[in-house]
Amino acid sequence: MTLHDLVAPYEFLLGEWVGHGHGHYPTIEDFHYRESLTFTATEGKPFLTYVQKTTNHDGVPMHTEIGYLRPREGGHIEFVIAQPTGQTELLEGTATVNDDQSLTMVLGYSVVANTSTAKHVEQTMRHYVFNTDRSAVYTEYDMAAEGEQMQQHLSSELHKTMP
Repeated sequence: MTLHDLVAPYEFLLGEWVGHGHGHYPTIEDFHYRESLTFTATEGKPFLTYVQKTTNHDGVPMHTEIGYLRPREGGHIEFVIAQPTGQTELLEGTATVNDDQSLTMVLGYSVVANTSTAKHVEQTMRHYVFNTDRSAVYTEYDMAAEGEQMQQHLSSELHKTMP
């Protein structure tokens, strides 16, 4: 498949990433989960399709979201995400190769829209740190919701399972 020039540097994302995570927030009880991220490409298009799913320790579905990662020029990235909980996130940030050759993506600017029946989420932030050979990623999801200040809500460590 021929990848769009903006997508080609992110070819390493293609496939499935799985692992375990931990969640906490002042308005809920702490919890653990299993997470999978899947990235696919459409030939010649300037985006990657993203699907995220989590389950509890018994395999019962917990959360899912779908969206598009849109690489731009100069390491700028955009992430467009829809969630069945009634939120959409429009995130923007950067992808930076660190001195040790790991890669950090920080999506720190967000606009969140909530449906009228959804819990109110004011702002989100997402961090991804990929190891040097791009075989593992540490993720963090920060959130300001339900009157709480911006703080870490989720973290996970995922490993690539298939190309």
